[in-house]
Amino acid sequence: MAFSRALYFVAIVPPTAVKEQVKNMKLEIKEKFQVAHALKLPAHITLIPPVWLSEDQETQFITLLRSVSQDQSPFCIALSDFGHFKQRTIFINVVNHEPVNSLHENLLQKLSGLLPPNHPEKLHPHVTLATRDLTYQKFPKVWQEFKNGIFSAEFQVDALTLFKHNGKTWDVLEVFTFSEKN
Repeated sequence: MAFSRALYFVAIVPPTAVKEQVKNMKLEIKEKFQVAHALKLPAHITLIPPVWLSEDQETQFITLLRSVSQDQSPFCIALSDFGHFKQRTIFINVVNHEPVNSLHENLLQKLSGLLPPNHPEKLHPHVTLATRDLTYQKFPKVWQEFKNGIFSAEFQVDALTLFKHNGKTWDVLEVFTFSEKN
């Protein structure tokens, strides 16, 4: 398939049980508050936000992601309770930012030649529950449901996932399994 450019992003995708818990929370938000944008993607922790790449760059990107994953050991992620960015995004907190930020920095270094100069370098690891269609009017009601809520999950991160936008939705292009070395 020939294309000129496409949109990609890289993320950590939790195991099925956690993905289902998050999906159920997103569905509850949709039903109660008509906020559904976050349902367009499975639960994930963004490592590299969306970036436009050409077909040639896609090949390089995949090669570099494969290299990073082969040098990366698995690590544990803990999720706990809820937070928000201003009045636009509600999310599940990632407790231990260090391993995610370390992987993010490694990716930025390896992918630097393919990322635009204005690509975000800072990362606040989280799992989004509501965004984009979460209006300022709806935010207080949705946040009221979650601000004192309790959520807890832990999982082993042993891969990173490359998503590609097909023009309408995000598809998993490839999953890069980490090396088992310690």
